[in-house]
Amino acid sequence: MSTLPPLRSFHLTRDSQPSGPPSTEHPLTNPMEMLLCRYPLGYNVENPNLMLIHSRRNPFDEYLDPLFAALTAGSSEPPTPSNDPLRKTFWMKTYSENEGILEQLEAQNILRRTGQVKKQGYVTLVAVETVLNRGQWAEVCSGCGRREQLGDEEPRMRRCGKCKERYYCNKECQTEDWFDHKGDCKRLQKA
Repeated sequence: MSTLPPLRSFHLTRDSQPSGPPSTEHPLTNPMEMLLCRYPLGYNVENPNLMLIHSRRNPFDEYLDPLFAALTAGSSEPPTPSNDPLRKTFWMKTYSENEGILEQLEAQNILRRTGQVKKQGYVTLVAVETVLNRGQWAEVCSGCGRREQLGDEEPRMRRCGKCKERYYCNKECQTEDWFDHKGDCKRLQKA
């Protein structure tokens, strides 16, 4: 397994959130410090599952889920992949609760549009590419499901040395997941 570089956080604002420092009365305030996070869910390597998560555990609300927004929109047709193997290209949901997020992420060099669009039912999906390189976004352990966040006492995730697509907290998580991952590992190596 190989080691990852440091996470890169960024800020996001929402009109529905008050501004100022967080408190017990307002645990979420603008600007919110976020991380891009890749989830290992699904088998579509061509349309990776990327989310926004809060960069740190919230000291004012221990029950607040770090997951803030699902960015990836499901599609049977993959977008044209990036020429850079360290970056990911995916269809992004830019409507409803995600309205305005892409513009903020583009302004901070987190994501960029590729120029591809796809009409899917009543909505238009936008293909985006990560500007962050692999390792600058958070990963989720394929064994236990732990999400990386800033301030974690745990070290960064380590990835499977064969497929380089699954991430683990440690050898125990990797060993525990091997039964589920071994068939997938060969397929991911070819992708």
